[in-house]
Formats: sequence, C-alpha cells, structure tokens
Amino acid sequence: VIFQGIEAALLSAVKKKLGDSEDVRVVIDRVTGETKAVEEDGNEVLIEDLGRIAAMTGKQVLFQRIREAERDKIYAEYEEKLSTLVTGVVQRAEGPNLVINLGKVEGFLPRGEQAPGEKFRVGDRIKLIVKDLKKNTNRVKITLSRASPLLVKALFELEVPEIAEKVIEIVDLVREPGYRTKIAVTTYDHNVDCVGACVGVRGSRIK
Repeated sequence: VIFQGIEAALLSAVKKKLGDSEDVRVVIDRVTGETKAVEEDGNEVLIEDLGRIAAMTGKQVLFQRIREAERDKIYAEYEEKLSTLVTGVVQRAEGPNLVINLGKVEGFLPRGEQAPGEKFRVGDRIKLIVKDLKKNTNRVKITLSRASPLLVKALFELEVPEIAEKVIEIVDLVREPGYRTKIAVTTYDHNVDCVGACVGVRGSRIK
C-alpha cells in the first residue's frame, strides 16, 4: 500500500509539472527501491527535477493514500466484529453522546443506544455491541450499543460456559433496556438444568 501510495504521489507530482494530458507511468522496484517515471514515448522524467510545488502535491496524495489504507484496514477489522461484544474505555462526552476508546480507534455511543439509568464517567471500562459501521472520507464511524438485546446474549455467553459450549441454547430474548429482560433457554442434555445453570449458585451468574 505504501509503495502504491508513493507511486501515486510521484505520478501526481510529475503530472503537476508536465500537465495532466501527458501519459506517464511511475514504477518503484519493490526490491531495490529504484524509481522511474517514463513518458509514453519512452523518455524518462527525472524525479529530482520536479520542484517544490510538485513535491507538495505528491506529499498530499501520499498522506491521503495512507489514511485511506488505514481506514480500509479498520473497516475490515470491525466488519468481522459487527453484532459482537467489545470492551472500551469512556474517553469523553459530546453532549448526551459518548466517545469510546476501543484501542486503535474511537467508537460512538449515541444517547439512543444507552440504557436508561446508566451513567458513565470518563475512564470507565464498559462492554458494548458493535452495531453499525460507516466509511467517511478518511475514517470509519463505529456506532456502538448498550441497549441492544445482543448485549445481554453476549454477556450470558461470557458468564455461562454451557451456553458458550452449546450445551444450552438461547431460543429467544426480549429486552426493555434498563428495566427488564426475558430470555428463553433450552438444552438437549437431560442431565443439565438449563435455567439453574443460567441463574448460577445463589444467583451468582444472573447477578
């Protein structure tokens, strides 16, 4: 990606000097790093002669390419995490909405995706569901949720090993965020008390 970005940057710099109408190719040898800019008629353009303005144009194109590559990488990573549980740290509030630090990237927790009654402070570590992804010009907007029924499902899978191991199956789940949740479970193993396993000893798992 970096090589392609440098090639595109040099190409834009060459065209800035020669004019957009010129048909030019820029190739960087991936092993030696040797760089050539060649016109359609075979004449070589000296990269060193491009000048300051052409170089500035090339620099802008290079940075743009790198930002786009970073955006695409983050998008691909979080596309695999859609509807799954992630952990983040509350970074700041933007009005009623929260910005969550997910490590290499920030996520967005809108007011409508927060459970009523929940209050978070900067620095709090919280679990969330990745609800939506959108590509903007140079970044990815990651929308998170604490109100999704999938949050409760994912937390049950964390707390109840039998669910993670598929011994117990969640059949259905409905939720009024901040108030109550109803969850229907079943098992195909007659030796397992599926409700008891989800509740835990003295309610330890459900709590």
